[in-house]
Amino acid sequence: MQPIFVGRQPIFDGEERIIGFELLFRAGANASEANVVDGDLATSDLLHSAFIDIGMKNLVGDHLAFVNLPRGFLDHEVLLSLPPEQVVLEILEDIVVDDEVIAAVRRLKELGFRIALDDYQFREQDSPLIELADIVKLDLLAFDGPGLRAELERLRPFDVELLAEKVEDAATYETCRELGFVYYQGFFLSYPNVVEGQRLEQLEVGLLQLIEKLQDPEMSAEQLAVQINAHPDLAIHVLRQANSPLLRHRRPIETLREAIMLLGTDRVRSLAMVAALRTSTPQRQGLEQVMIRARMAALLAAPSGVPNESERYFTLGLLSGLDRVLGIPLHRVLGELNLSPAMEDALLEQSGELGAVPRIIETFEDPDRRFPFEVSPVSPQVAGRLYMEAVRWTESMLVEMQGASST
Repeated sequence: MQPIFVGRQPIFDGEERIIGFELLFRAGANASEANVVDGDLATSDLLHSAFIDIGMKNLVGDHLAFVNLPRGFLDHEVLLSLPPEQVVLEILEDIVVDDEVIAAVRRLKELGFRIALDDYQFREQDSPLIELADIVKLDLLAFDGPGLRAELERLRPFDVELLAEKVEDAATYETCRELGFVYYQGFFLSYPNVVEGQRLEQLEVGLLQLIEKLQDPEMSAEQLAVQINAHPDLAIHVLRQANSPLLRHRRPIETLREAIMLLGTDRVRSLAMVAALRTSTPQRQGLEQVMIRARMAALLAAPSGVPNESERYFTLGLLSGLDRVLGIPLHRVLGELNLSPAMEDALLEQSGELGAVPRIIETFEDPDRRFPFEVSPVSPQVAGRLYMEAVRWTESMLVEMQGASST
C-alpha cells in the first residue's frame, strides 16, 4: 500500500465562520501518479481509521466533513459507515462522467449524502451530474476575471451553492462575495486581516513577551510559578489540570508550586502557553490550528532523536501558526521574541536542524504540498497517525478550556 496522508483544511461561510473541513486523503507523494488500486486501498484504510477508529467528533466536531472520492469509491461499502447528515462527498474533477457515475451519485443522494463537484469546470454533457450536486467548488486560479463570470453564468440555471477555492487575498474574497459564492476556502481565511504595516497592539506584545518567558528552558520551577501567578487565568487552568480526575490525587493541589512539581515544568509551560492564547484570541479555528501544530511538533521530537526536546518542538509548532491568530506577518511576530538562529531559520525559511517540522505539518494543511520524504524522520503513515493524535489532544484541551471559562 502507498503512504497515506491525512489532513484538514477549513471551509468558511460568508461571515468567516468555519462550517466544515475538507479531509485530505492521498496515496503516495504524488496522488495523481499513484496506482489506482493502491490509491483505493489507501483511501479505504484511512476512511475506516478517520471515521470509525478516531470518530467524527474528534475529527471535525460538529462541522461538516468534505471527503474526496475517487471513482472506485462511488459504490464502496465503506461509505455506508459514514454519517450522511455530516458528510459531503466530493466528486473529483478527473472522473469521467458517464451513466455509471450518474447512477452511483444518485444512489448516494438517496442515502442522504450531499454532493460536491471538486475543481469543477463546466461541460454541457455533465448537466445530469450538476443537477444532482449540492455544491460546486471552483478553483479560482483556473479562471481569469471574465472567465470566472462566464463560468458562473453557465452554472446559474442549476440549483447549486458555490464554493470558492484558492481564495488568496482580500480583494479576491470580496469579489467572490459579490459574485454570489456561499462558501470559501484558501489561505486568506487562514490569515484574517493581515496587513503588512499593522503594528502589534499592547495586548499582543504582552502575549509574545509572556510566551518568550515561558519557553525559556533555564527558568526554574519557582520562577515559572511567579510568571504564571501574574496571570490568574493561566494559574486557574494549570491548577485545574493538576486536579484532573485522571491523575487520582489523594488531596487537592492548591498551589502552583505543587502543580509544577506534579506535572513537571515542561508540561506546565505548554499548558500555560496554550491558555495564554485561549485568553488572547476569540478565534477558535485559528487557536485550534495553532494547538494542533504545537502538539504535532512535540510528537515529532522523539522520532527526530531528541525526546528531551519535546518542549522546544512544541514552542516551534506553536510559533509557526501564531501569525494566524494575531493576523500579523510571522517575521513581525518573531521580531518581538529573542529566539535562537535555529528556531528562526525553521520558522522563516523552513531550513536548518528544525526546518523539517513545519514542512511536515503543512503537508496536512495544504493538499498541494508534497510530503518531505528527504528530511522527515518518520514515514507518511506515522506522520498521519501523529497528526490525528494532535487533533484529538487539541479537541480535548478546547473542551476543557471551555468548561473552565464557564465556571
